[in-house]
Amino acid sequence: GPLSVHKMWKTVLLLITISFLCLGETSAESCIGKSDYSDWRLQKYCHESCKKIGIKGTDEYPSEAYGVYRREGNANYRSVYSKPGGWKITYGCQENAKGGDTDAWYVTNTGKSSGAVFYSAYKTICPSDNTNWWYKEKAGDAEWTTAGVRAKDVQVVCNPTNEAEFLPTKKAGGEGGNSGAVTGETHALALAVAGVLAWVGQQ
Repeated sequence: GPLSVHKMWKTVLLLITISFLCLGETSAESCIGKSDYSDWRLQKYCHESCKKIGIKGTDEYPSEAYGVYRREGNANYRSVYSKPGGWKITYGCQENAKGGDTDAWYVTNTGKSSGAVFYSAYKTICPSDNTNWWYKEKAGDAEWTTAGVRAKDVQVVCNPTNEAEFLPTKKAGGEGGNSGAVTGETHALALAVAGVLAWVGQQ
């Protein structure tokens, strides 16, 4: 039968509690605005030597991020590169990285680290100086995976000569798009809400 007023209020209070817990965990992990990049102020910028950056790899990686990126500007005293479709390579705080927040080069199509599909937590002049990139296999993944010893499968190249080699490839099944930790948090919240509703219905 329909929920009584008492059960409805119990449900509302439980849902509010869950929401605050989830938001509290997210904000506690955040490093946006807390990192100090001022020690990079007098260091060389990547665009002084790399006018463009190419990313390519195999289809098991987020191939929609592949392509040739050109310098767009600066952020956090590092060069920023972009390509059509809203994709950017930038340096800053990568939230919800493997093991927690970290400063990193990351590749995103939302302009934020929550939309990143690649990141490398090494403080280097250029993203092409890195070899160990973490990635998300497909849209919706909450977990990061490392290319590890197979880092050669993901290549970040300074001043690529043959741009055709860096064209995005179509994945089987049409999977693509950006993925972020926000997706995992939303899924967890939905499961919690479903559990609360099921418990209240049994009362």
